[in-house]
Amino acid sequence: MSAVDDAVSILSQASIAGVDAIYGNNLPQEAIDSKYKTVILITDAANSPSSFGNNDFWALNQEIEIQIWYSQLLDSDFDTIEVALMKTFVHQNWQVAAVRQRILDPVSQQLSNTFYFSRTKILKETF
Repeated sequence: MSAVDDAVSILSQASIAGVDAIYGNNLPQEAIDSKYKTVILITDAANSPSSFGNNDFWALNQEIEIQIWYSQLLDSDFDTIEVALMKTFVHQNWQVAAVRQRILDPVSQQLSNTFYFSRTKILKETF
């Protein structure tokens, strides 16, 4: 499974209160148009080989970007959602690589935030 697929699965199973929808790689139009749902988009940020030996590599350093757009009607605390998000990934052996600050989109009037998580994935198959 790709890092994005793994991350979507992890977050979907976590069922974080206040998160309405989770998407991998792209947002459908209805998610883009909705100002009243808290939506998460997960995309790849990096994927590079590591653990070299015998003219080959045995692992991938993977990083994902998670963008959250908060509902204008959100009745949860932003910090509660963000801490739950970070703990979900840390408990699944990912590292928090970076957390940006919340920003307000001047057009949609939605707050958003961006996170980066990384992991080293050991490759089991040989190619």
